This record gives sequence, C-alpha cells and structure tokens, in this order.
Amino acid sequence: MNFLIKVVIATLCMGSSFPTGKYLISYENMPPFLMGGWRFMAAGIFMLLIPIFTRGVQAIIPTSEGSVAKGLLLTAVVGALQTTGTMGFLNLALESVTSSMSSIILFTNPLWLAVLAHYLLHDKLNKRKIISLIIGVAGVIVCLGLESVKGGTGLFYAFLGSICWAICTVVSKRFVFDKDSWVFTGWQLFLGALFMLIIAWIRHEKYDIGDLQTWGWVWFIWLILPASVGSFGLWFSALRQGGATLASGFLFLVPLFSTIFSIFTLHDGLSIQLIIGGCLIVLSLFLLNREY
Repeated sequence: MNFLIKVVIATLCMGSSFPTGKYLISYENMPPFLMGGWRFMAAGIFMLLIPIFTRGVQAIIPTSEGSVAKGLLLTAVVGALQTTGTMGFLNLALESVTSSMSSIILFTNPLWLAVLAHYLLHDKLNKRKIISLIIGVAGVIVCLGLESVKGGTGLFYAFLGSICWAICTVVSKRFVFDKDSWVFTGWQLFLGALFMLIIAWIRHEKYDIGDLQTWGWVWFIWLILPASVGSFGLWFSALRQGGATLASGFLFLVPLFSTIFSIFTLHDGLSIQLIIGGCLIVLSLFLLNREY
C-alpha cells in the first residue's frame, strides 16, 4: 500500500505538469525554453542541495566508473536528451497542441524504447512486445486523426521529445553512474536547464517574471516543487521499494492524469477519438511493462 500511494502520487504530479506548462505558455505567454530553463534549474539546484546538507559536498560529485569527467559527460548527455530535448520539445509542442494530446504522444516513449532496446540493449522483441507496439501505434494513429494541419508541427515536436526520452533511457542503461538516482537526476536537471537557457538566449527569448499573474506564480511554483522535485523524489523512492519493472508498469497513469487535469483546469474537450486512442496507448503501455 505504501508503494502504491507513492507511485500514484508521483504519476499524478507528473501528469499535472502538462496542463500547468500549457497554462504558463498559452495564458502567461512564457517562452518555452526560458520557462523550462528556469523550472529545471530551480528543481536541479534544490535536489542537489538536499544531499549536500545531509551528507556533504562529496555526496554530489558526479562520477562514472570512478571518473569525474565521465560522470559529468554522462549527466550532460542525459540532461541534453531528457531535460533539454524531451522537455524542450514538449514545451514547443504545447504552443499548438493540447496538453492531453502532448502527454499521450510523449508517453509513447516505451514503445520506441522497445524497438531501440532490441537492437542496442539485446532486449529482444517477443510476441507480447510486438502486440503492444501494434496496439500502441494504432492508438497513436487514432489520436492523430484528431489534429488539424495547425497542430502538425506541435505533434512532430511531441514525437521528437518521445524519441529523445527513449534514446536517453538507452544511454542511462548502457553507462553506470556511481552515485544514487536522486543525485543523478539533480545533475541532469541542472545541466539540461543550462542548455535550455542557452537555447533561449540563441532564440532571443525574453520574459519579465514580474509579469506573472497570481495563478501564474502558483502554477510556476507547482511546476518546480510538486511536479518536478516531488514527482522525482516519490518516483525514486517507489523504484527502491518496488523495483523498476513494477514501478514502470504504472507510467500509463501519467497521460490519464494529464487528461483529467486538462479537462478540469483548461477545459480541454474530450472526444470519442481521444478516448479510444488514449485507451489503446494505455493498454499497450500496460502490456509492454507487464511482467508475466
């Protein structure tokens, strides 16, 4: 029960980040990379400060196979893929695609990971995984039927974010980080945010944080604490308690929670195509992560 509470709250917090980000981008006009850079920089620093205060500075020195250079390179690559790539493309998608649709497309990453793992991690596709892929792709096709030409670019960005996430998972599995997952996540958030701020500068993104309205501040702080630090903290605690395989089986809850939040906070429409397509993708993720 303790594990179940942790994993449900973690996925709920993850799901809440989609409509929250959509609100800040669409209603508060925050630029996508600047918003992401500020959000993850604050979250990364917060996550790194906790082990510093509890275990000392030595606890956060990034090393891989005993090498600081390898540790920094690994966290930089993962940060570029996971934070800058996945979340950067997601924020770009949110400019033209609903938060419900973007979350569904982004969380198809286990499908593409299954294909990449077949060739790069020697995790061969079996009958169950192939059936899961077919169901998942069918769900994506149904969902895509909802979008107009206007949303085409946003959908493409969401797919790129999903692919970045899948590649990042392969990299994380191939290379070893010596410290715990909390420190690893803190570093990749911090470095990924740094890359996002550089991209924001290249794109000439500007925003006066003082222009945020009351609800804008509420949702921005929510993105930093519950949706970033809280979700990661609970997720890693659940991973330690129940294992990666069991915990990953609950990731299908994220697009479900995102859709529910979007309906009540952003008044997103809920059509029969979105329900059918979303259910097919949720079913495929459930089958893909289910352990027989």
